[in-house]
Amino acid sequence: MKLKKSLAALLAATMLVGCSGGGSNNGGGSSGSGDDAGKGSITVAITDDLNTMDHHVATDGRSFIFQSLCIGGLAELDADGQPQPDLAESWDISDDGLIYTFHLRDNIKWSNGDPVTAQDFVYGWKRLVDPALASEYNFIVSTINVHNAADVIDGKLPLDDLGVEAVDDKTFKVTLDLPCGFLLGLMAFPSFFPLNQKFFEAQGDQYALGIDNLLFCGPYTMTTWEPGAEYVFTKNPNYWNAEKQDQYVDEVIFKFVPEAQTAVMSYKGGDVDVVTLTSELVEANASDPGYVSRLQGYAWRLNLNQSTKVIAGNTKYQNFNLRKALGLSIDREAIANDVLKDGSVALEGFIPKEFAYGPDGTEYRKGVGNLLSYDVAAAAAAYEEAKKELGGDVTVELLYEDSEASKAVAENIQNMWVKNLPGITVNLASKTKKERLALMNGLEYEVGLTRWGPDYADPQTFLDLFKSNLPGYNNYYFNDEYDKYLDAAELGADAADPAARWADMVAAEKILVEDFGIIPVYQNGGAMLINPNVKGIEFHSAGVDSFRHVTKAQ
Repeated sequence: MKLKKSLAALLAATMLVGCSGGGSNNGGGSSGSGDDAGKGSITVAITDDLNTMDHHVATDGRSFIFQSLCIGGLAELDADGQPQPDLAESWDISDDGLIYTFHLRDNIKWSNGDPVTAQDFVYGWKRLVDPALASEYNFIVSTINVHNAADVIDGKLPLDDLGVEAVDDKTFKVTLDLPCGFLLGLMAFPSFFPLNQKFFEAQGDQYALGIDNLLFCGPYTMTTWEPGAEYVFTKNPNYWNAEKQDQYVDEVIFKFVPEAQTAVMSYKGGDVDVVTLTSELVEANASDPGYVSRLQGYAWRLNLNQSTKVIAGNTKYQNFNLRKALGLSIDREAIANDVLKDGSVALEGFIPKEFAYGPDGTEYRKGVGNLLSYDVAAAAAAYEEAKKELGGDVTVELLYEDSEASKAVAENIQNMWVKNLPGITVNLASKTKKERLALMNGLEYEVGLTRWGPDYADPQTFLDLFKSNLPGYNNYYFNDEYDKYLDAAELGADAADPAARWADMVAAEKILVEDFGIIPVYQNGGAMLINPNVKGIEFHSAGVDSFRHVTKAQ
């Protein structure tokens, strides 16, 4: 089915992005000073390895951060999360909001010397929605209401019917079916980055599998790719804004350090500039001059796979009482405060805190309140009903990725379920992040611990994930009432009325949470150590964190 999108998705867009889509800079300001500010490098310790450098296939934050460093979009986000011109020097929007015309800069080049043209954007966007690729992120083109996007994704119309056009080499035109006010912010998102058709086709099935199989047009180029070890990004001398870029560090280095304690020791020894702290390391390092704690936009949840599309006979999670028992028996406050201890907070619904603001200016979570509870008695009663309906005790397999935080959370959820639901068996399955993503995207799991980070500052970025008719998305949850409210919010009279649209999204979230279609767990905190000499890392509550504008005093 065609996904109907929002007429009013940004009637309040300026307010939404202005209030909640902003970013924060690490403690020391937005830029460096002094003659040496642009020299040297920074080294970031990472615990999750690179998944892919193919920006039309990527779905995870690490991949997006890397791609944003070395490829460019029509726009980029500034330190406040606002879109600013990047490869496009300007744009025009028609009075009815249905046509966006982007004017590309004259001096933008790929790393092989080819000019970046409007056709590169046309080709890239068409590849993103191509049913043959089946990108997990193809829906985002429909999210911004590009003409015919949903039908192209579903294979009902040819790629050439997508509402994108290269008017000439320097003019890229996008036609929408309905206005979308958060479109400009998404032009900084890697899924919408360009693709050089000639180079791509020459690579065949080797595209994006190594540095030699990639082209770059961003402020940095990727110069080292050593999986499980190190990734290095070096200043791009051919970047259109290379003169301004000269003030920033010459290299951004990401070192794969799976053990957080090892990373902290490297930080203390001066070998690493940025480290993410796990719970057991927070207290000991909270007084460090480089200690930073912030609330992120990522919402961690449990997906309960109700689909039998891949796993035959996988029907137990279709049982409401089992889902209810699992959801009510998790102590979210204990997970956030006693297990993670990194600034994470218990989720109160699917939509996180401090993220989106309604038409009246009220922060979403404050306006809606807490939809979740920890109720052991009700959970046990629901499990007894589930046993009657399912014919006995249940065995659950919980999939998680092999980071220290995910392991701790999964083990604690396992303990809570076993303690609070007598008779249940809970098995844990640990996989690398890449493996976990593949299994969940392929519906080859039972219960999965996963997260979603907002692509733009609106509840729709979360709620659309569970529409049964989301084009091209391999969903497992189907609820007609949920679909009804989101369709109302994204089309017709409610879409044109910000208050009515907001009420529809609130109603949809309540259905999803109260039906235990998912089990929200916690909102990411970010406890980190950042070298006080490092300035300019931009953390965005919606969109991709940026290392484009980093300085380091020598």
